[in-house]
Amino acid sequence: MDIAIISEELLKANSPITTNTVVTGFVPYVAIAQSIYVEPVLGTPLMDELKLQIESNSLTPANSRLIEKIAPPLAYFTAYQALPFHWAKIVNKGITIKESENSKGVSLNDISQLRRWLRNDAGLLVKLLVKYLYKHKGVYPLWRPEESDTDSSSFETGIYLKG
Repeated sequence: MDIAIISEELLKANSPITTNTVVTGFVPYVAIAQSIYVEPVLGTPLMDELKLQIESNSLTPANSRLIEKIAPPLAYFTAYQALPFHWAKIVNKGITIKESENSKGVSLNDISQLRRWLRNDAGLLVKLLVKYLYKHKGVYPLWRPEESDTDSSSFETGIYLKG
């Protein structure tokens, strides 16, 4: 299993997930969001260093600060990835929409709009992360954004996210 670089506490503190929500349903999407959206920004060498330090409980102060900068965009991308599966559930007989007696389910259009907002906000948060990495590039010599998904010149003003 892949190592999540943010904890459940950081996920909850940095996402639009309400404080009384049980985040365990969102946790599987951290690794997905991390792999799709964060690793290309950090590059494999820096991501591997973070995972190794988290696994061995030996985060450096610089990498602890970096995790704090990664948490907001990763939390938003996690919510973005998880949202459709919290709205609908895949079961043996097909796909069902979750509803309860005390609330009304939102429409697919509502879910789509929510996802657009999450993606837009996450993209802005990634730009802040990239600015931080540029400002502190001497502290993070392993920072090597993935060339295949991004043009390194795009990091001057932000990042291009496919999709």
